[in-house]
Amino acid sequence: MESKLRQRVIGAVVLTSLSIIILPVLLDGSAEDRARVVASIPPAPKIEIKTLTMSDVTKKMQQMERDSAVRLPREVVDETDYSDENASLDKNSLPIAWSWQLGSFKNEDNAKKLRATLRDAKYRSYILQTKTREGDAFKVLVGPMLEKSAVERIGAEIATQMKIEGNAVRYQIEEDGAQLGG
Repeated sequence: MESKLRQRVIGAVVLTSLSIIILPVLLDGSAEDRARVVASIPPAPKIEIKTLTMSDVTKKMQQMERDSAVRLPREVVDETDYSDENASLDKNSLPIAWSWQLGSFKNEDNAKKLRATLRDAKYRSYILQTKTREGDAFKVLVGPMLEKSAVERIGAEIATQMKIEGNAVRYQIEEDGAQLGG
């Protein structure tokens, strides 16, 4: 029985030794394969560093400002004489103004579409985002104006031209933070 055990141990040692010697040769690949892998690495890029002076940076910034100024829309100057207006102030000493509310939407995209339609028709419109029990609401308004009668006239124009009814609401400058941009 010992001889069979000895033969098995010797056989296991021989097989282990052969696998240690032969497996790396089989799995290592040929010298061509190793050379191809090394050869496919591209050379390091050459980076040229340009020295900049403060005057170069200043000139570049001035050019960028000029280019940006060309793309900006022209300033629209309001030449309305407001000195005749009898502007009244609220308890916070802020002017009392009015807007015309045309709708309140749960869907922000619907509010933006109505605002775009109003702007295409040359009405100064904006959106206020408010919180309700049902979630966010997006109110579309036109204005603001100092006189309630002026905003009511615009509301009547919109009702006639666009078939959209609305109502006059107080404009509160404190709500400007809730306006959606755009």
